[in-house]
Amino acid sequence: MKIWWQSSSPIHRLHDYRTALEAHLESVKRAQTEIAVNGVDDGSMDLHYNAVVALNSYGPGGVLNKIIQAADHGYDAVAIGCFLDPAMQEAREVVGIPVLGLGETSMLTACMLGEKFSGVAFHAKQSQYYDRKAFEYGLRDRHLPFGDLGIDFTEVQDGFSNPARMTERFVREAKRLAGEGAEVILAACATVNAIIHREKITEVGGALVLDCNAVLLKMTEAMAELKESIGLAPSRRLLYQGPPRRSLDDWMRIYGFRDRPRLAP
Repeated sequence: MKIWWQSSSPIHRLHDYRTALEAHLESVKRAQTEIAVNGVDDGSMDLHYNAVVALNSYGPGGVLNKIIQAADHGYDAVAIGCFLDPAMQEAREVVGIPVLGLGETSMLTACMLGEKFSGVAFHAKQSQYYDRKAFEYGLRDRHLPFGDLGIDFTEVQDGFSNPARMTERFVREAKRLAGEGAEVILAACATVNAIIHREKITEVGGALVLDCNAVLLKMTEAMAELKESIGLAPSRRLLYQGPPRRSLDDWMRIYGFRDRPRLAP
């Protein structure tokens, strides 16, 4: 099984994050699974701005372009390792392999593990975005408004070398959310999750802290297996109704999408 893990950041520039993430995924994957960790070819790190997320998602060498490359190069499934679920629904329209997003997968899993869930984003703009996503996914009655760490994505990277400040803020916010009734807490960013997992924070105030990155990988493996064994795939009636391949090829040409992945340094 070949899994394509797609970040919304230029992860090849984030050595500490990529190293920690790859080690974590390797530790939980099935023995026969191969994982290719990818980012966007280029892009800003200002991921708390919706405009940057859109540019990183839909431009040439961006998230959607990379997922098309994954399908065209024989990968069995895609895991979008970003809690914003960038280009997830659009990708499901145009590729025939399973595409799972960190946010949707974590939220739906949380609903199997507790009555109410919430999470901790790194920035207030992102926590607001995640609240909207919970509504979009039909989970309004199962979620509590997300908290945040009050930092930007560049500051998040400091947590790999100096985790104390981030983990202190995370635990404080998680305790507040548990006090408000959250039974499952999500580290609402793949990068934040990598640090929280490394620091072995699995419970705060009686609430489960979900290892979102591990859950995404294992669910992606499961969906790839279900597609192979019983042909499970999205309904193509409306939401995920897709274009013919010739139309997709035209779009790739019109928008300057790349046919082949660039090799990260």
